[in-house]
Amino acid sequence: MPTSPEEDIAARVARRLGLAFTETAVLYQGANAVVHLSPAPVVARVTRLAHLIRPVADLAGAIALARFDALRGRVVAPSTLVDPGPHVEDSRYVTLWAFYRGGPTTALASPGEAGSGLRALHRSARSYTGRLRNFDPRPEALKIADLVDPDIGALLRSVARSMTVPDLVEQAIHGDAHEENALAGGIWQDLDEACTGPIEWDLASLQHRRYLFGERQPEIAAAVTAYGPHDHEAVEGLGPAVVLAIAAWGSMAPHVGQVVGPRTRRRLEWLREHFG
Repeated sequence: MPTSPEEDIAARVARRLGLAFTETAVLYQGANAVVHLSPAPVVARVTRLAHLIRPVADLAGAIALARFDALRGRVVAPSTLVDPGPHVEDSRYVTLWAFYRGGPTTALASPGEAGSGLRALHRSARSYTGRLRNFDPRPEALKIADLVDPDIGALLRSVARSMTVPDLVEQAIHGDAHEENALAGGIWQDLDEACTGPIEWDLASLQHRRYLFGERQPEIAAAVTAYGPHDHEAVEGLGPAVVLAIAAWGSMAPHVGQVVGPRTRRRLEWLREHFG
């Protein structure tokens, strides 16, 4: 039986769609809850924050991109057993995906696989012309500023209004290309953040932990090398915008019953140091 609100929401949607399953299990819980509808090879992604900021059409765009023929074998696909959605249940957004080799608990890609897989994703997505949200984090940061601690909100507003973002060629991109979203074989998962933007946005996201925390420097360097030639200056120029995006969403932790963690506070302090 479901034991969390997200499991209950996922189960209700699955039953309405006629999916045969006997139990639910939460595989991961962050900005989304990822729920396996066992024994069906289907996982439900239930929003915990995005529905407070984004229209459901943004997730519809992500599903459409993930179903794009050119990306077959490059990304974890939406479910083909039932309508993948997005569905709305209790004001939450629910999407249904293939249970890929254990879903989020499967082995992650090596740095080389992550980098080469991201380049293949970019090449394959270049011809996609469907509707996607835009990558620019500033408008969402302004919305989030109204929902968080007033001091944090004031900082987010100040940064979002003063920050400039490089004007670069845009196409369909992953949108949240950190290492944990690359699975063994260079298959990318978690396309909830799919958007139109410069490919350098994904590369800036990939390097974020090295850029801000000095972490995993050899691994990230190997992934970037495997990706191949790109505009390093553009990636560096987008780094602060990546910090803003992650800090803004991290500031919403109280909306899911958590405190704003030390990593989010470090990002907020970085923004304060660099943008006043």
